[in-house]
Amino acid sequence: MGFIIKEFFPKGRIVYMDPIIIQVIMNGLIIGGFYSLIGIGLNIIFGVMDVVNFAQGEFLMIGMYIAYLVNNSLGLDPYYALPLTILVLFGLGLILQHYIITPVVKKGHGHEAQIFLTVAFMMFLQNIALLVFSSNYYSVNTPYSSRGLRILDITLTYPKIISFGVAIVLASILFLFLKYTDTGRALRATAQNRVGASIVGIRIERMYILAFAIGVTLAGIAGNLLVTFYYVYPTIGNVFTNRAFIVVVMGGLGSIPGALIGGLLLGLLETLGSFFIGASYKETVVFVTFIIILIVRRTLQMSQRSVA
Repeated sequence: MGFIIKEFFPKGRIVYMDPIIIQVIMNGLIIGGFYSLIGIGLNIIFGVMDVVNFAQGEFLMIGMYIAYLVNNSLGLDPYYALPLTILVLFGLGLILQHYIITPVVKKGHGHEAQIFLTVAFMMFLQNIALLVFSSNYYSVNTPYSSRGLRILDITLTYPKIISFGVAIVLASILFLFLKYTDTGRALRATAQNRVGASIVGIRIERMYILAFAIGVTLAGIAGNLLVTFYYVYPTIGNVFTNRAFIVVVMGGLGSIPGALIGGLLLGLLETLGSFFIGASYKETVVFVTFIIILIVRRTLQMSQRSVA
């Protein structure tokens, strides 16, 4: 049974909505919420530190394995692992930024060294996961994994509903933190003008450490939430790192609402492309769209410069 929607026009047109399409749209919005969360983390790191973190997806992978171990070893619900994930990822971010990334930035080795450093993180974390967990795929099963909410012809499982809701709430809290707290304003000031922020007394190095810790923690949280309905394996981070970069480009650098909207749009694009064109062409649709966005933005920038 499909949905019949009456539009408010003088002639009162009737539109038929296929429930399968609506199901695909809902699934796209849910996965898009996680793209938004990891994209926001990448956006904060790049916006404040001007560092491209190619290991962002690997921190998501760590969050997934933490939730898996808590469920598999202790028999606890994977959502109970969320505080532990936040603690571990935030601490790991602080350590990596303070003892590894900051010395590289201080010595002025340039963006190339920073890129190679985060790529080294990526490879190191992937190989540690391979060593500890092998290349096997793992999943988490809970009593409510197969249960869900059914509205007319649309079914959404409880893990997807809960995880999506938590992701959106966390993104909203982060937005409020950056906008209305003194520390959040200091982070935004550092992203806008490092010299000016330093002049008014903001500790730039501390902002760098905080930004990196927040960014990787968001990725870990996304992984913790994803593991309830997504397989975990050592190289899963590659998929989400690629998506995070696309989200940043779509939403705009430094924009938290833009990253949120960009992630949701990317999720919709991915699921609708998979449905209409075929699952085997899903990646093609995503990256063709990414290339088009880059070309359009470059064209607009060149036209604005020519006008100026």
